[in-house]
Amino acid sequence: MLLLPLYFKNYKYEEEQKMSRKKKKKSGNSGIDGAILKYIEAKRKSGMNPDDVLSHFSKKYSPEKIEHAISRLQKRGLIDFGSTGKISKKKFLSKPNEVLQGKLDLAKSGIGYVIIDDFEADVKIQRKHTMNAMSNDVVEVAITKYDKKKPEGKIIRIINHSQGEFICKFQKTDGFGFAVPNNERIPFDIFIPESFTMNCETGDMVVVHIVNWHDTAGKNPVGKIMEKLNNLSPNELEMRTILMQQGFNIVFPSDVLAETDKINEKISKHELSERLDYREELTFTIDPVDAKDFDDALSIKPLKNGNFEIGVHIADVAHYVRPGSALDREAQFRATSVYLPDRVCPMLPEKLSNVVCSLRPGEDKCAFSVLFEINEKYEIIEYSFAKTVINSDKRFAYHEVQEILNNQDGEFFGELEFLNNIAYSLREKRTKNGSINFDTGDEVRFKLDEDAVPTEVYVKERTDANLLVEDFMLLANTTVAKFLSKAEKSRGKQPGVYRVHDKPDLSKLTILSNVAKRFGYSIAFKDAQQARDALNNLMDIIVQKPELSVLGRLAVRSMAKAVYTTKNIGHYGLAYDHYTHFTSPIRRYPDVLVHRLLLQTLLKDRPRYTSEELEDLSKQSSLMERQSQKAEREAIKYKQVEYLSTRIGEVYEGIISGVIARGFFVELVENKCEGMVALVNMQEDFVYDEENMRLTGLSTKTIYQIGESIQVKVAKTSLKDKQIDLEVVG
Repeated sequence: MLLLPLYFKNYKYEEEQKMSRKKKKKSGNSGIDGAILKYIEAKRKSGMNPDDVLSHFSKKYSPEKIEHAISRLQKRGLIDFGSTGKISKKKFLSKPNEVLQGKLDLAKSGIGYVIIDDFEADVKIQRKHTMNAMSNDVVEVAITKYDKKKPEGKIIRIINHSQGEFICKFQKTDGFGFAVPNNERIPFDIFIPESFTMNCETGDMVVVHIVNWHDTAGKNPVGKIMEKLNNLSPNELEMRTILMQQGFNIVFPSDVLAETDKINEKISKHELSERLDYREELTFTIDPVDAKDFDDALSIKPLKNGNFEIGVHIADVAHYVRPGSALDREAQFRATSVYLPDRVCPMLPEKLSNVVCSLRPGEDKCAFSVLFEINEKYEIIEYSFAKTVINSDKRFAYHEVQEILNNQDGEFFGELEFLNNIAYSLREKRTKNGSINFDTGDEVRFKLDEDAVPTEVYVKERTDANLLVEDFMLLANTTVAKFLSKAEKSRGKQPGVYRVHDKPDLSKLTILSNVAKRFGYSIAFKDAQQARDALNNLMDIIVQKPELSVLGRLAVRSMAKAVYTTKNIGHYGLAYDHYTHFTSPIRRYPDVLVHRLLLQTLLKDRPRYTSEELEDLSKQSSLMERQSQKAEREAIKYKQVEYLSTRIGEVYEGIISGVIARGFFVELVENKCEGMVALVNMQEDFVYDEENMRLTGLSTKTIYQIGESIQVKVAKTSLKDKQIDLEVVG
């Protein structure tokens, strides 16, 4: 019932129902490898889940035989696992001069390889045929040398550039200048017209934004200097370079800043009249101690019927960032904020992310809220959506809430305890439904000095306070997803944007199972459903043990990647049939989209987006999410190297975390830094056993295999290569 222009009440809450898995008919094919390959090609040319293959052949073959057959087909190059973990038959080049699309991977030598989905081999590109394309650029390539296993080609068009800004050294010339990128893998200099030089002199370090790529052979791209970077520390230069290499702009365009300046921080009287007023209700935020962008707040109030109303209030970014605006276009491109150890590269300008939209205490703020009525048994009776105005009473840090819960005393203890009990109940139901706990215990954090140099490395702790917030955000996200999905099916109009997670690659889970056996753990499963239970049992057992990091990381790697899409296939890891992202619009663009779609659905407006537009925006968000994760990993690695650079010669306990033909990786237990022991520095030759991830010494028969404890010494570090060299002690 519509009580206010933007208040929608009394939707009955329904628990998620688990979808029954479809049974597959028995195959009459003979020969397991050929039968599986034929089945994959005939039934699911676009890819299929590994557990469907297991299910189809389970009456004729054992799970082990099926898994070994899948592994053999993969090693023979006949099948491939896509980014979502689905199996598909590999395609081969059909004819010479074929034009294909893929992503370029550029080596230091300048030679490139175009990676093409579903094709057996990467296409080699000689340096003279790269057309100034960079790593991660999406390109069109024409095949010049037809070879099924070693094709060669030349790039004929750059479809999408992965990077638009560069850190460069400026060289001044009469009437113009050139900017030389700081990254040696960038295959071009950038031409700077005199009007774009910002009066820079030769030798100045600058940020250059490309204004014209000139994607033809022999022409330099044209750039504009955005900022001088003289006198920056190596650390500052590295962090900025990492962001730019992953495609993130570190300077907002002038039109975006101009739009931001015009936004009024004060909420108008008219806007207040259009919103449900929650300023008098007890409301607080719970965030990391150093957070500035507060996306979400929780409120709690008793109802006359004895129940309680819990409000999940989310910053109403979509109220300020309008479709088609310069702000919206830049947010679409960035798609996410990037959190590095010493900084944030935000999706939105600071005025919006840290001030106007951020739910700061003691300030009136616009929110889009999900309101839950909950009884004393922690059961959800119904829910509502509302555009609200809130005023947070308190800004809590996680550790403050945890201290109050531990001491059972402090500000708002009764309310926090009640919320914590609800969160426990939600978590218990989710776990019972099969949600996997991927707490690997290796989320590294740093204590930095005034120059951003790490003085301490530690692992972030996930406490009840963290989980409390997480559980209510999951509740809001899945409630919105269910509502959008139901509306989409009933009216057949506007599609939604969902956060989906496909079933895992069972062959990768077999690798995890083999490694777990070395620690004395047994993981048995026949399909994806059983794999959920097996993984949860394993994580429960190892939660406080040193091997958590190694096994937890392998478990995560065995999973498909979660992505954004309009096609709702559910979320395997969380065991949800419906899931989306609604609760972090300050730092994620899909959440802004979901806010718009939800309001449009509630108001029964005509569709604002086509399916194709939403799918394109979802792909961009998924891409930039992966790029942000790469940037975060690169920055963490740099800080770890920086930390150990002052500790050369020190000895640490470690666990072998990976084994390759030229050595093995060791994760240090104390600080989670990872380095490599190179075989070239050892006193004997070793045999590499890829299947068992093991190295065996030819003379001493010494074995190094994943999961084993070992003592190592820090031998050498390289900040330039982000590399830590270790030596075995004893």
